[in-house]
Amino acid sequence: MRITALNGAAICLVLTLGASAADVDAYSRMSKLASSLSDGDAFRAIESFDRDMPGYHSVVEHIQALTEQAEILCSIDVVTDKEADDPAADVHHLDLDWYLTLTSKLETGPVERRRTRVEVTLRRIKTKSGEDWRIVSLAPVTIFDPIKIPH
Repeated sequence: MRITALNGAAICLVLTLGASAADVDAYSRMSKLASSLSDGDAFRAIESFDRDMPGYHSVVEHIQALTEQAEILCSIDVVTDKEADDPAADVHHLDLDWYLTLTSKLETGPVERRRTRVEVTLRRIKTKSGEDWRIVSLAPVTIFDPIKIPH
């Protein structure tokens, strides 16, 4: 499965190959995250994370800094999902191939390309409006590190 968000166009393509309904819900959270990052919407991107997640505040700070300093193009490939065959699973452990193209908003700033394998755990949680999926762990969190601007 590939999740791609095209910057500025607010287009998000989600291709699911043999995914069950439960998978699509869990994958929809990753799709929303990719789209939010590509739209530069830190608030919506941060909504993807459970506030009780270890390192939550650091992730929030890095996403805010990244969206402020760069135009983002985000693409996420799901390599494996340990719970892909269990439609009732309330947790999904994903191995992701994550691509980011970061273009500095500074006129002479750098363009940085990142490709990193990322381990993500999503959990179905109860919310005020029903149930939703949230990221409860993510490693390495350096995927969200701000770009380094040379002086």
